[in-house]
Amino acid sequence: MASVWPLVGRAEELRLINAAVTGADDYGGVVIAGPPGVGKSRLAHEAITHINPGRWVSRWARATTSVRALPLGAFAEWAGDLAEGPLLVVRGVIDHLVTTPEGAKVVVGVDDAHLLDDLSSFVVHQLVHRKLAKIVVTIRTGEPTPDAVTALWKDGHLQRVELQPLSESETVDLLTTVLGGRIEHASTQKLWTYTRGNVLYLRHLLEQELASNRLTEHQGIWEWTGQPVVSPGLADLIDTQIGALPDMVGAVLDLLAVGEPLPEQMLADLTDPDSVETAHAAGLITVADSDQHPVRLAHPLYGEARRAKATPLRLRRLRSRLATTLASRPDAGPRDLVRRAVLTLESDLRNDPALFTAAATASLSLFDAGLAEKLAAAAITSGAGYDAQLTHSTALALASRGREADDVAAQILTMDLTHEQIAEVACHRLGHLLWILGRPELADSILLDARKSTPSPVHASLTAGHAIIRAYEGRPIEATEAARSALQSAHLADTGAVWALGALLLALGDLGKADQIPPIANRAYDLLDHSARVSALRLIFSEFHTGALRLAGNVHEADTTTARVCREAADIPGWVQPMSCMLMGRAALAAGRLTETRNWLEPRFGSFPRLTGYIPRVWCCALAQAQAVSGDHAAAAETLRTLDALHGSAVPFLEPEHLITRAWVAAASGAVTRAIELANQGAKQAGAHHQYTQEVVCLHTATRFGDSTTADRLQELAGQVDGPRAPAAAQHATALAAGDAVGLLDASHQFEDMGDLLAAIDAAAHAATTHRHHGRNGSALTAAARAQRLADTCGGADTPALREARQPSPLTARQREVITLVAQGLSNKQIAEKLTLSVRTVEGHLHRASVKTGVSGRNDLGATVTGR
Repeated sequence: MASVWPLVGRAEELRLINAAVTGADDYGGVVIAGPPGVGKSRLAHEAITHINPGRWVSRWARATTSVRALPLGAFAEWAGDLAEGPLLVVRGVIDHLVTTPEGAKVVVGVDDAHLLDDLSSFVVHQLVHRKLAKIVVTIRTGEPTPDAVTALWKDGHLQRVELQPLSESETVDLLTTVLGGRIEHASTQKLWTYTRGNVLYLRHLLEQELASNRLTEHQGIWEWTGQPVVSPGLADLIDTQIGALPDMVGAVLDLLAVGEPLPEQMLADLTDPDSVETAHAAGLITVADSDQHPVRLAHPLYGEARRAKATPLRLRRLRSRLATTLASRPDAGPRDLVRRAVLTLESDLRNDPALFTAAATASLSLFDAGLAEKLAAAAITSGAGYDAQLTHSTALALASRGREADDVAAQILTMDLTHEQIAEVACHRLGHLLWILGRPELADSILLDARKSTPSPVHASLTAGHAIIRAYEGRPIEATEAARSALQSAHLADTGAVWALGALLLALGDLGKADQIPPIANRAYDLLDHSARVSALRLIFSEFHTGALRLAGNVHEADTTTARVCREAADIPGWVQPMSCMLMGRAALAAGRLTETRNWLEPRFGSFPRLTGYIPRVWCCALAQAQAVSGDHAAAAETLRTLDALHGSAVPFLEPEHLITRAWVAAASGAVTRAIELANQGAKQAGAHHQYTQEVVCLHTATRFGDSTTADRLQELAGQVDGPRAPAAAQHATALAAGDAVGLLDASHQFEDMGDLLAAIDAAAHAATTHRHHGRNGSALTAAARAQRLADTCGGADTPALREARQPSPLTARQREVITLVAQGLSNKQIAEKLTLSVRTVEGHLHRASVKTGVSGRNDLGATVTGR
């Protein structure tokens, strides 16, 4: 019998897979789903191996139960040294997978993706979403699958192929081909009855019966005289086959079943080299050519079968042997540390709180919050103290379980702590209490209690904590004073310093002191890069920093900074992804990229774990504004309802932005008067709290809705607020009140230069309306065309000002066509030739267009259509 079976009955599935991978549609690949043993792995292998060799490079990864406990377990072959840092390692895995000879494309196969660990699932998710490679994954029907993988076909990124067992006729065709001759009818019926088209069942049964001489050939006809198998389950079939092997070969499989992949030499030392060689020769294991030659079971179901047959005591002893062996080897970095801890935890070895604590920290460095939580909990149960408790709290927070995280942190305070640890825990709790739970009053109380029980040298960190609370509450003057005081102390710990710097970013941004922000931002990023205690806060600090830049009008710098920070975090799973989406969405909205904003924010929020606190609030504000400015009132109103339904207290310093959001939703419904009221209400709120840049934004929003009463205050603010936004807003408001169309166009250009295209649209639209009111139709058309061109650039903006500026053009379609060619620099003769007209006819169109618009020059006439 052939060692490699032909692929029978799968022509349609191969066609579908090939089309999904190489076709011109938008699929990022295919997911092959089906029950165990129907040939998912073989079909996937066959599909990716034969996709235009030379033009396509294939990679293959496989998940198993034993490697699931290890971050990036399925991609260990490409993982490298995790000591270099998780960001580099995850990015390195992706780089290794997608690096190919010039001109070649990559297709990555992932077998049994339902067993992927979270980090490996994220790699697959990124490969698809970033369109770095085509993906062919297999999953077992009925098994829970990681959300990141499930979303790929539910959201339409992968085509799903349901692989069914072979039909009876297909089974007969396969048997005939494999055996090299016909098989008698009764035998085929029995084989079909016992295997029901499950190719793996069939292969194992066939190999078993051939080896036992119960399946034999007589005169060119194969006949099976065997007795029915009591259980057709794959575990029994595999156990029957492996049971005839020497005990040491079985030991090879059992060790791999609980701890694969294992280095070849380690496996040989634990068993013997001959047994490893025998298992390999029998096709039961695979040995990779990479460093240390990692060994895996040839099929994950082998491991399932061996574990199912082993007693719990045997499994625990096997894990003990592996854990002990790993402990005796030189330190290979965080990955082996985590593996040893997981094996120890599920073995009969004595619990090792120091090991569990170190492994929990290592898991956290790999951004595996779930495993970090599990190992930290085990460490605590085993008697570990402060470090394990703090890691446990951090892991819960990263999983957006703020209440549980704070409960753990509160419990830490009942321990016998040093004064520095008391202050550190108090500052640590601010992350949960402010940004997840929205409890500034409790945060203040905790800091005051810590101050009472500690000496003055550690109070600088507590003062820094008060600073971030004041910034959160929308009290920027107090926040600035507290933060600067804390930063002057030589005793300020990292956890305090990070909050002091964050408070300054928020407060200086609100106060309009953007010119003071660069050194503060640089110091914050440097601290986040070098302190393990606070590095997880990098993205929230980018939000503080870029938010201040946008308020000042430094939109281009904010956009560039956001793109850089999110690019650095692109390969990190978990809570980082919704935060990155929120950052990118807000940056896109500020720059007027409405379609991009909605692409970042609309489809992704539901794909992440339920979030509370700051992130969903700013998410909803940005999304509702983008929908409203796009003219999609129904979607904006629904998002606003979601915002209103969020649990917990509002974020005080965001209240002006909430009111602006409501104003835009009202404007999208046509309630412009109400929109102006809401925007002015936001301005009043911001002004009362010295949030001057937010006051500028609110007043300018009212101006964009047509309010002509905002000029005086905006002129006053323009004299005290840093950055280009306030002067441009003051120019817009002043020109609108004076009916100065030229001034309005100047404001529009100022906004365009700073990167705020949405504001530029409304200023140009107001200029068009003003020109039209003064009977300057040509100039009105020019300004309206500019506004429309900017609106198109933004992806279809639809604001009240733009709607008012849109009036039926006095020009005919042919006149617009001729003027468009004029704007492109064509002469009358060239236009005549292009449109198959006479030169005189072209001249006539231009003359009549000039009369209608009141514009005579060719350049000015062209501007009435192009807006340039």
